[in-house]
Amino acid sequence: MPSPCRVGTRDIRKLYEEWKSRGADFLTEPKDHGTEIRCYLRDPDGYLVEVGQGL
Repeated sequence: MPSPCRVGTRDIRKLYEEWKSRGADFLTEPKDHGTEIRCYLRDPDGYLVEVGQGL
């Protein structure tokens, strides 16, 4: 099973809205996990991508 790709950003909510408006297939909305805000999406080939923003 392939490992998910991880993308870091300084403004996850902005990235989420921008990518979603361009058709990104998000599985979750940004969620605060205490030390990081994360969300997940599938790339065009179906691979899992984790997007994170440190707090």
